[in-house]
Amino acid sequence: MATWHALSVLLARPAVASVGKALMALGATGLQEDVPPDMVVRYKQPWDKGRNPRPPSTVLLRAWFRTPPPDAAVSDVLGGRDATWELQPDEDWNEGWKVHFQPVHISPRLVIAAPWHQLPGAVVIEPGNAFGTGEHRTTRSCLAAVDRYATPGGSCLDVGCGSGILALAAAHLGMHALGTDIDPEAIVAARAAAVANDLPAEFETIALSAVPGRYDLVVANLYAEVIVELGPDLRRLAGGVLAFAGILSDRAHLVEAAMEGLTCIDKDEGEGWTALTYRVA
Repeated sequence: MATWHALSVLLARPAVASVGKALMALGATGLQEDVPPDMVVRYKQPWDKGRNPRPPSTVLLRAWFRTPPPDAAVSDVLGGRDATWELQPDEDWNEGWKVHFQPVHISPRLVIAAPWHQLPGAVVIEPGNAFGTGEHRTTRSCLAAVDRYATPGGSCLDVGCGSGILALAAAHLGMHALGTDIDPEAIVAARAAAVANDLPAEFETIALSAVPGRYDLVVANLYAEVIVELGPDLRRLAGGVLAFAGILSDRAHLVEAAMEGLTCIDKDEGEGWTALTYRVA
């Protein structure tokens, strides 16, 4: 098996472009900018207002070579900066990433799997750009709510459907399911998944305020701030159970305040996330 020679060096951000270009001239086949070890970086979250945080002033630059260049040439490019070398074996990236996706067993009647798992009776999701394969705790929490409260012949609304996994799970359990999302690519992926699973779930890019009727089960795997903003429409559309996940635990109080007056029938906390389920009279 062929081996890569990986070089790592810490650089001030202004030097990254010139050093990277020089390493490519020495034969590097790829570069990667990363956060230095032990550096805490603050990223702008969807609920943050104002300007983006400044990027780190120091960058860990990595370069990969099939054959390492002469030490003198590397030293000249790096200007005496300390660097480390590491040997890395070749990997089949086209297949290797698949090991990270394992079937998600919610209950004996609801299992989520990728196509290559070939599990009979599972809801099959192709991992891709649309978030939601059942791996994340927030998705599992919503899937558990679907499994617990789905009733054959009932109706389910999946708000911010992403890959469509929640609506597909509801349809798999016999519900009439509609998924909505503002991302057209998510709707394309969700519709393709519905066809692949032969499930009658529908998916639309429609504003929540334009969705008519009421649903026996409404699920929303969204940030707390988004749930609060959509709160009046979520309450209007819910005719039985309203299940939320995707809530950072230190923001759960925002959702609880927005849902005041409804009966909380389940609160699940773990890994920094909170899921809340309400009964609507």
